Parts: sequence; structure tokens; C-alpha cells
Amino acid sequence: MTIQPFQKKTRFNELPSIVISSRFWREISLKTVVALGLLSLMFLIGCAETAVSTAPLPTIAPTLAQATATQPAPPTPIPPATNTPVVPTAAMTLQAVPPTNTPLPPLNLAVPAGWEAIIGDALANAATSRVWHIVPADEPAAAQLVENGAGQLVWQEPIVLAVPFTTEWEFITQADAEAIMANGHQLATVLPWSALTPEMKSLRVDGRHPTDPDYPFHNRLTLQTNSSASASSAQAANELLPFLQSALAPEPIVHLASVGDIMLDRGLGIVIQNGNLAYPFAKVAPLLQGADITVGNMESALGNVGTPENKSYPFRAPPVAAEALALGGFDVVSLANNHGMDYGPEALLQAIDLLQAQGVAPIGAGADFDAAHTPHLTQVNGLSLAFLGYVNVPVEARSAFDTAVWTATDTTPGLAWGDPNVIAADVTAVRPQADLVIVVLHSGYEYIEEPSEQQMGAAHAAIDAGADLVIGHHAHILQGIEYYNDGVIVYGLGNFAFEIDGPPETAVLNVWLDSNGVHSLELIPAIIQEGGAPRLAETWEAAPILRQVYFLTRILNSR
Repeated sequence: MTIQPFQKKTRFNELPSIVISSRFWREISLKTVVALGLLSLMFLIGCAETAVSTAPLPTIAPTLAQATATQPAPPTPIPPATNTPVVPTAAMTLQAVPPTNTPLPPLNLAVPAGWEAIIGDALANAATSRVWHIVPADEPAAAQLVENGAGQLVWQEPIVLAVPFTTEWEFITQADAEAIMANGHQLATVLPWSALTPEMKSLRVDGRHPTDPDYPFHNRLTLQTNSSASASSAQAANELLPFLQSALAPEPIVHLASVGDIMLDRGLGIVIQNGNLAYPFAKVAPLLQGADITVGNMESALGNVGTPENKSYPFRAPPVAAEALALGGFDVVSLANNHGMDYGPEALLQAIDLLQAQGVAPIGAGADFDAAHTPHLTQVNGLSLAFLGYVNVPVEARSAFDTAVWTATDTTPGLAWGDPNVIAADVTAVRPQADLVIVVLHSGYEYIEEPSEQQMGAAHAAIDAGADLVIGHHAHILQGIEYYNDGVIVYGLGNFAFEIDGPPETAVLNVWLDSNGVHSLELIPAIIQEGGAPRLAETWEAAPILRQVYFLTRILNSR
């Protein structure tokens, strides 16, 4: 028999028929037929790619009588195959149960004495994969926090050498500072920066302030991993580090700089109109620009519209003065003064537009009462600050002009008049909206060192209502500083950029504020040069400037 492969898959109903004689049929039992049928079915199911062909079975030719007398029985049909569903058994339905994670044992963190509470709070809020327990610094631990040691920095705070604010001592060398820290001093106190108050000041170390990045003295807390700790413990310590740093992050500080009267008319106005916009503040700009926010008083009208008022010395700076202020580093400028409307309401509104176009916020003036009393609100280093500006000056002696006639009303543009009751109401209204409230006050008598009764009344009203700082000007000379209740009042910063026949001594006020108010302050002496532009004072010029302010400050705070 020859086996030949099929050229194609053969269907069951295409199989060749087999002719069987009646005698042959009778010799085959039904059981055999069924077996052959099942065998054929299995053969068909097993054929996948190649089928096997067999030689035809021999046939027995029937006689004519047999053919007519007997017909072969039809083949027994093979029942069709059925897809019987598989019934799952118990063994088949079992599924693998995922293994449970066994909690890792907690790790110990050694903490110096005094740090347990704050570190405990930090650990309670740390979303880390390992649980940490605090243990004393001398007990075994996977990691430890170390004061002023090596390791990954968690926290640091400046160490300051503090002296009373009115002490005529501003600078110290690093070597002398180290000696005081080691041996003490009868006047200088070694303090953490957070313990400083406005009545004290920190000495600059080789010219560096405690908030400067290169200041040399700090208390530090670092995280160290035990050298014998496992790799997983070291990884857990690294995971913990940012949570500790966040929990111990220092409180936000805002560095504010402020100056006195700025008048960009006369010679300074000519210079900036000729294109030298940087000239008025060129020699002090780094100081002003280095602060987080800088405040000034615009002692003139600003623009090119309006007509001059019938008063002594009407001033109007050219429109480019707004750009010069922005270039110099100013962020907030008060227009509430006795020259703010020297060229009428039209010029006042133009000044507001010009300043706003340069990103400088005007305060103390507006199109109506509400606008003039609207605070400037801003966010600095995560703290919200509110600025309000007011004017409260006496009638001019020469011209009898009364600045109070410029007071803004419900229907007319003007200035915010510094009535103590109105100031208190404004501060009370804005206090819930801001972490810090700063009032800029133009008040007092010209060339008189002692604050006037009206000046002090307005300033006290602001502090009593919740203001943190009052910055004053108008006297054209420097005045003293008062520590009043929980606030600080700087009564007069004199002139700053001003071509005027008056004392050239002035200063830049630096104030550091936190969420509790004024944290620290200092005065940087300056000199107004001929032509009106300020410069920083030389050492020999600075000493008498500070001496005078300190003297006036002691008088104010001895009452």
C-alpha cells in the first residue's frame, strides 16, 4: 500500500464511498461498524496539515441475482461532535494568594536634647516608608541629628552679635566676633537671629548682614547615618531628610528698604529728560534693588498735563520719571504729600497711570475717596503686605496754601488725608487681609527734628489699629525712631533725591519683617550731592548722621 499525502484537507462528506457485498456485511457485527466509525472520526480530527491516503479496499462483485435481491444497508450516521463544557473541579478553581508584606521594624533617630518636640511633630507628619522613633542622642540609632556637625543640612539659623539700636557701633571683624563669642562682651550679646528685637541691632561682620548668604556664623542641625546601618536604613534616612527640612524651615523674612522725599524736577528732571534715566539713583541703586520691596515718597506732580497751583514751589517731574523710579528699584511710591497735586487732578491721575505702567504701585491718592484709601496688597516671600499712604501737614506759612483742600472725596480725585480716625479705620479694615501693614505718612513741621503733635497722633493711631510699621517724611531732615506698643515709627527720613538748599544728610532705612512685625532695622547713611542725586556716605560722614538719629531716638523712647 502506498501512502500519499493529501493536497488539501478533506471534509467528511467528501470521503470516497466503499461498496461492500451483502455477505461481507453480514460478517461484520454492529460493534465493528461503530468501532470503524469512531476510528474514522478520530482520523479526521487528527488531520491538521497532512492527511494519509490508503489504497482502496478490494471489492467483491455481486451476481445479478444478488444485486437485484439485496441492497446494501445505508451507513450508520456518526453523531456530530458536541462542545461539552468543562466543569471546573475544586483543584482547578484554586488561585494563588499574593503574599502579604511584613511590616519593617521601626528605626531609631537620635535627637539632641531640646529638639524632641519639634522633631516629634515632623516625624508624625512624615509620609515615609519606615516608621521612626526618637531616642536620646547617646543611644544607638540608624541615624542621628547633630548640632553643628557634619552631615546633610536640615536647618540653620544665623548667630548675631546684638547691641542696643542706638549704640554707635555698626561693624565688627570676623576675628573680633569670634573672640566675643568665645569670651563674651559687656555690651554685645550673642543671640540667635530669631531672638532679635527692633530695640537691638546685629553688627555686620566684615560688612555682611546675618541675612546675607555668605554670613559666617550659624547654628546648624545635620542628619547623619550610622556607619553600621544597613543600606535600607540609609535609604530611609535619605527619604526622611526633606520632611525634616520642611518642618524646620525658617520663618519667612521680608527685607524692606525705604527712603524719604524724591523730587525729580529741576536739575534731576532735566537729566532724565535728556535720556539718563539711571542718574538720580545710580550710586544707591544696588542697595534699593537688593531689598525685597522698596518704598519712596514722590514729592511732586508727575507728567506733562495740568496747570500749577497758586502755592509755594509747585513741582512737576517729567513723564520719564516713572521709568527712572522703576529703574532705581522702587516698588511702592506714595503720592500723598503737599506736592502731589501741584498741577491739579488731571496731573494726579496721569501720575497714577504712568507709575502703574512701570510696575510701581502708587498709594495715598486716587480718582475718589475709596481709590485714595485703597491699600496696595502684595505677596513677598510668602507674606502678604498692605501699604497705605497719608498726608497731614500744616498750612504753608508763605502762601497760606492748605493741602487739606486736596483731600479726595466721593466724587473728586485727591489725596488720602491723614485724619487719625480715618487711618485707624483703614488699618482695621485691611488688617485681616495682610500679615503686615505698613503706613507711609507725610507729616510734621519742616526742618523741625521733633515730631509734631499731629504727626505723632496719626502715627500712634495707625499702630494702635494694628499697623506694624509707620514710615514718615516731610521735615526735609532726619528724625528719630519710636518703639510704640508693638510697632515701630520712623518719623522722618528727610530728603533723598532732591535738588534743594537744605542739609545733605540722609539715609536708607532697612527693615526686616516677619509675621510678627518688625524684626530688625538699620540705617545706611547717605549724602545728597550737588544737583540732587544721593550717594552712600563715607565712614567719616556716616558717624555724625547716625549719632544724631540715635540721639533723637533715645529722647523719643525715654518719655
